[in-house]
Amino acid sequence: MQIKTTPAQALKRRYPEQVVLVTTRNAGGRANIMAVGWVTLAADDPLMFLLGIDDAAYTYQLIRQTREFVVAWPGTDMAPAVLYAGSQHGHRLDKLAHLRLPLQDGLKVRAPLIKEAVANFECKLVRIYQPGNCPLIVGQVLAAHVHRRAARRRLYTVGPHHALGALRVHRHLSG
Repeated sequence: MQIKTTPAQALKRRYPEQVVLVTTRNAGGRANIMAVGWVTLAADDPLMFLLGIDDAAYTYQLIRQTREFVVAWPGTDMAPAVLYAGSQHGHRLDKLAHLRLPLQDGLKVRAPLIKEAVANFECKLVRIYQPGNCPLIVGQVLAAHVHRRAARRRLYTVGPHHALGALRVHRHLSG
């Protein structure tokens, strides 16, 4: 049975939800990283991501300037890096230098891949929409990469206040 509530109260039950790391590189060559929680697939042919990134964010400015970025699915052991990347601002701070995450070059864009991520998607900017207070960035995937260890598990936001963790899989047992 459903009971009436406010949208804010109902949204508290949205977990788990995706979290990704987005990398960019400025014109001078310095790479940047940001944790993004508002992310989904926008299309599968061609494959596209939709990201919600605040217009004051350094990552947003770099995507507008360079028209490219990488979406990386972090592994479960990357929680400290995700929390740091999502709580610091890249305008004046080199977050990647602080984090010392191993990076590698992509094939199609200048933004770096994160070596220990579950997967990386090199994207070119297709369009920016602003239906409300947060710009929505649509990026087309130009190249995809996966970690060589297929068993590597993704990190998710599993609860309020940026609680991060893995998901438990339940399988149906047929009798």
